[in-house]
Amino acid sequence: FRHAGAVGIQITDLRVPPAVRNNSGSAALLDCEYTLKPEELAADKYSGLVVKWYFKNSPSPVYQWIPGQKPQDLGILKGKLDLSHRASDHGATMHRALYITNPTTELSGEYKCFVSTFDDEDFMTKKMVVFGE
Repeated sequence: FRHAGAVGIQITDLRVPPAVRNNSGSAALLDCEYTLKPEELAADKYSGLVVKWYFKNSPSPVYQWIPGQKPQDLGILKGKLDLSHRASDHGATMHRALYITNPTTELSGEYKCFVSTFDDEDFMTKKMVVFGE
């Protein structure tokens, strides 16, 4: 399911592994690629840019990043993310991704990436299944 706002901010790709093995010691990378208005990128002022990830139908985010601040792991993902992971070197997209260090079965479900600025927003949802013992 996808919601498209105005042409300001747009999620161009949401990459979520469809299936990962439980407690395998391998990380899962969930990446949310988006574009901003060229003038926002050029000015290096991302006018209220916030990246949030949601798990299942929770109203509270499990991850939040505001450029210029440290990313936050919240809720069920608290302590389960590598917060130093960089999806890119650009200040507006650096910490857009979830890097789950050791996925376990309780992390199976739908993940929603929600990206917003002061005047626009977009989101995309995909499912990840964590399988095995």
